[in-house]
This record gives sequence, C-alpha cells and structure tokens, in this order.
Amino acid sequence: MTTFKPQIFPHYFRIALQSAFAASLCLGLPAGLLFWLIVFRETSHSAPISQIVILLQDNGWIEISILFIGVLIWGLLLGKLSGYRSWWWIVMASVFGISAGRWSPLANLDGWLSGLPVHVVFAAFLSGYIFSVTFCTGLAYGLILRNGKAAVVLALSASLVSVLTTVVTIVILDQLGIRVGTGNAAMPKVTAVCTMVAAISVGALLGVGFSRFVENKKSIL
Repeated sequence: MTTFKPQIFPHYFRIALQSAFAASLCLGLPAGLLFWLIVFRETSHSAPISQIVILLQDNGWIEISILFIGVLIWGLLLGKLSGYRSWWWIVMASVFGISAGRWSPLANLDGWLSGLPVHVVFAAFLSGYIFSVTFCTGLAYGLILRNGKAAVVLALSASLVSVLTTVVTIVILDQLGIRVGTGNAAMPKVTAVCTMVAAISVGALLGVGFSRFVENKKSIL
C-alpha cells in the first residue's frame, strides 16, 4: 500500500509554476515574438518596432535563432527542475518536436477547410498546429527517457491540454470582440495570446510529467 506523502504536492506544484514561467519566456515569447511586435506596432505606431517587424519578416532565420536560444535555455531549466542531467537531449527532443510538428498534416488544416468562415478556419489551423507541435514534443520527451508509457502519456496529455487551452482562449477573445477577419490586428493578437497560453499550460504539464517519469526511473535503478 502506497503511503501519502504531504511533501509531494508542494514539490510538484513548485515545479509546475517554475516550468510554466520558464516555458512562457523560453518558448511562448520567442514563438510569438513577431506577432507581439506586430500588435505593439499597431497600437503604438512606433517606428523602431516597425523596423524590427520588417527585419524579422525579411529574415526568418533571426526568429528561428531566437527560438533555438529559447529552446536551449528551456532544456537547461527543465533538466535542472526534473533532475535529468542530460539536458542536451531535452533540447534535441524539443527541436525535433517543433520541427516535426510544423510539417505534420495537422499543422495545415486550413487547406482542408476552405469555404468556412475565416475565424473558424484560423481557429482550426492554430489548434491543429499547436496540437501537432506539442504531441511530437511530448512523444520525443518520452523517447529520450526510453519509456513507452511516458511517450504516450506526455504526447497525449500535452497535445490535449494545449488544444483545450487554445480553444478556450480563442472563445474568450472572440467574446471580447477580437475575432480573426475583423481587422484591428486580430490575427496577430489571437496568435500571440494563444501561443503564450499554450506554452504556459504545456510547460507546467511537461515540467511535472517529465519530472515524475525521471524520478520513477531513478527509483527503479
């Protein structure tokens, strides 16, 4: 019979908060950087921000480089939080997950839904894209642990949580009058906020889930 340990909850709660914060800065912000800058440009009409937006749009490698730096820091932090010393495997798994997710058919649902309202098509596209990236990333995290159960659990939980938070965020923004296709920089606003919310929720989930599987693996050895 397993005894209840009171220290377990605060331990994982701390990991959830720290990994959520780390994911927001290291993954959510770099992934949505261009969209945040577009939103700031439209609201502030700042010439310097406009120049940065043009620079990023004309040089996609800069945004990719910033995202890679974020992934590198995320790998270091998650490795420290979870006790997984081979943090470079986390970085490689994250890069694989993001890359594989971007090329998945689920990341291109907008091509299958022509004829529907613009905001519906965009919601399906963004949800499919986030689902694909988080599923592949969770799967890769389980694989580096050499644990089939971890791969399935992390992939399914991360993807389902990310889609749920994305859909809820889109609905809330829609109720606030921010709907893609209505102008006023609605598309970058929705993308930026949804990307950040998904990163926070999945960061917390993967932080706790990955840490638990790492601890279980250590207890077996």
